[in-house]
Amino acid sequence: MERSALDSLLAYIAQHRLKDGDALPPERKLAEDLGVSRRELRAALASLEASGRIWRGVGRGTYLGARPLKFAPTLHSLRSRTSPADIAEMRLMFEPALAGLAAAKATPEDLNELEKCAKRNATAKSDEEWQLWDQRFHLLIAQASRNPAIIALMEVINGMRVQPTQREKTTDQATRHHFAQQHQSIVDAILARDGETAARCMREHLLKVQGYGQPH
Repeated sequence: MERSALDSLLAYIAQHRLKDGDALPPERKLAEDLGVSRRELRAALASLEASGRIWRGVGRGTYLGARPLKFAPTLHSLRSRTSPADIAEMRLMFEPALAGLAAAKATPEDLNELEKCAKRNATAKSDEEWQLWDQRFHLLIAQASRNPAIIALMEVINGMRVQPTQREKTTDQATRHHFAQQHQSIVDAILARDGETAARCMREHLLKVQGYGQPH
């Protein structure tokens, strides 16, 4: 299952003392080393990529850390000057509209991935697992917009959210369960192609998260 593949992958990275910039082995070899299927490995890699912990380039391989960008110095400066409250305010302005757009533009494949991700999020048993599926959930909504600029912005937001100073742990299982229910409400609205409700549910979710004090 994807959770065991993710746990195994994280353990592999720690065991080999890999750091940002280091390359992971090719998928086939890595799957063999971890004793998981390539499908399970790809789901684990997708979760790490969505959280900004790895990046993959066609023909280039998979590397730890954030994707190199020409504007990296500007992004680094942005991270150093941005508080959790700043991120929460930006997301409250941006993501409800994005959920509404996803309701109009999501493909059947997008909808299927969103449903699967929401289910994985709901069964998360640890903060780290929760964060990975949560970040993938919000990125999937951005990807459903079919707008490269919006997707890039969501990737930047996720990159800022993984900074240690930008978040606290969601250790309370009951709170994680409540947030997962809110995620499902967003998915249900997108599935129904109800952009207004999707936007409202996203706004309610982000306001609840702000009240809890954590950037999910």
